[in-house]
Amino acid sequence: MTMRSLLCGLVAGAAVLALAGCSAADRAVVFAPEGPEGPSARPAQRELPTGTAWAFGAPYDAPAGDFEGGPVPGLTDVVSVADSGHTVVAVRADGTVWSYGTNVDGSLGHGSRERVFEAEPRQVRGIGPAHAVYGGGATFYVVLRDGSVMAWGSDRFLVRGGKREGHDGVTVPERVQRAENVVAMGPHLLNAFALRSDGRVLGWGINLTDVLGERDGTRIGTVPGVSGVVDVASAGGAVVAVKADGTVCAWGNNAHGLLAVGPTGGQSARPVHVRGLENVVQVAGGSDVAYALDRDGAVWAWGRGVSGALGDGDTSDHVSAKPVRVTGLPGIRRISASRFTGYAIDTDGGLWAWGSGTATLAGHPGTSNGAARPVRIPLPAPALDVSGHHAIVEAHTR
Repeated sequence: MTMRSLLCGLVAGAAVLALAGCSAADRAVVFAPEGPEGPSARPAQRELPTGTAWAFGAPYDAPAGDFEGGPVPGLTDVVSVADSGHTVVAVRADGTVWSYGTNVDGSLGHGSRERVFEAEPRQVRGIGPAHAVYGGGATFYVVLRDGSVMAWGSDRFLVRGGKREGHDGVTVPERVQRAENVVAMGPHLLNAFALRSDGRVLGWGINLTDVLGERDGTRIGTVPGVSGVVDVASAGGAVVAVKADGTVCAWGNNAHGLLAVGPTGGQSARPVHVRGLENVVQVAGGSDVAYALDRDGAVWAWGRGVSGALGDGDTSDHVSAKPVRVTGLPGIRRISASRFTGYAIDTDGGLWAWGSGTATLAGHPGTSNGAARPVRIPLPAPALDVSGHHAIVEAHTR
């Protein structure tokens, strides 16, 4: 029995499905309705406001005395930032790309695999003009203004579109072949997903939980049955997407309830309608936890709630297969996620967070180090966007 077959049997068994094998029908979450196709979508690269990159937490492995929170030197006029924990990459309004932090198998993009810490950003050469950057572990993806994608970092397999070439790091940017007309991305540790301007989703990488659809290959290709999408995010074992009509669908593994189906368990290569969500404008994904922002500014969470990741007042390792509203927030205009932490930016630019590590970030350390309800992260100016422990704040900072 292959590892893939074994995994399929295990998760389906958890859903109390009587399986004779592991065919497409067997692996599907048969008790879940498939979501509506919805109208055709034509998403476009969104206009990104400029600001200053502001660090409110230290990169992992930063030597003592080599890091101070606050404005990142040289990173003004920033439109996009991605923080992997070790490495931070930013795109400036002129289309250039910059990085700093710990070099994990080439994650700085400067041509070296040596694990060093660089305290000041340096330009990543051979790339641009860039639109936005996204991080999947220590692998980074930059969507260019022409809709193509370039990538580098710790996983050669993902940088090269799922080609079986080993996992050694790629130290300088390379073009991801067959990634075209891309407007946004939602990568994770083992796979990557790109939203095209025609509303379809490209996926590549490891497919143990059917996040690439019903296929055995790992190379880049269109995820079958997924269309009319305007935003996409990977949440680990499953992928979530917003349709043009404001509904949300998900596909992949339901072990932590990410398909919003109870009892948990099973998996589906086909998109499943996430009930209880409507008028959604954005989604975000952490480690087996997902978030949705609706048109009224409310944030919803479902999946794994360890360390307070669901924002429901519970820091135990529990699961919600039903989207629950994250209470204690004002009206929100943008969300983000990192592992077991959720982030939200309110309409006045205030930054809120809940989940792992947020009690310390907010200046209120607790025994669990995780805030079970949203707490305000102090910043010197309104936030425009956030990734990990880095925010883009309005430029009138001291």
